[in-house]
Amino acid sequence: MNAELAAIIVHDIKNALGVLEGQLRVLTTDSSDPRTNQAHLTCLNLQEKLIGFLTLYKASSQGLKAHIEVLSPKDFLTALIDQYPAGHADLTMKINEEEMPVIAFFDENLVSLALEAALQNATRFARKQIELSCRKHGSGVVFQVRDDGPGIGVQETKQSTGLGMYLCNAIADAHVKGDQHGQAQLGNHPDGGALFELVLP
Repeated sequence: MNAELAAIIVHDIKNALGVLEGQLRVLTTDSSDPRTNQAHLTCLNLQEKLIGFLTLYKASSQGLKAHIEVLSPKDFLTALIDQYPAGHADLTMKINEEEMPVIAFFDENLVSLALEAALQNATRFARKQIELSCRKHGSGVVFQVRDDGPGIGVQETKQSTGLGMYLCNAIADAHVKGDQHGQAQLGNHPDGGALFELVLP
């Protein structure tokens, strides 16, 4: 299969998923059946994986370039939480505004993809809460997503493709300032739970 045909097929799948997501979103407002909400979440996850795949394909074939904007981290994170489904009723997402800069310089679309991938991973393991933050880091910033789950290294019962971290690393590397490149890191918080960091120069 040549690249042009593959691109057409993927584009059609992306459009079909968009239509399906819209239909499922309407159904979730009219139905109390939890299976409807789960179907909607599954569709959203498939959309995110497809967009992530397309981003990685572009990065490997054409190179990924960040289009830097001046943005409010608080407004950005608030919008991200508002648009992202919590996953289950007992799970809450909050923003830690401590040391958060008023403005930051980054590509809104790319960083959204990275943090959505981090949130998707966090919702798989979080017990009750996910915390998002942004603080100054040298001349740049670091975005953080922390959950209250068992942490990295605990035996996983929920399988992951690993696509998320590949995507986050590609997005981080696309943010360049002089000879500095961004970095994506996943580890454990000293107080427990997993901690994802997206460091941008």
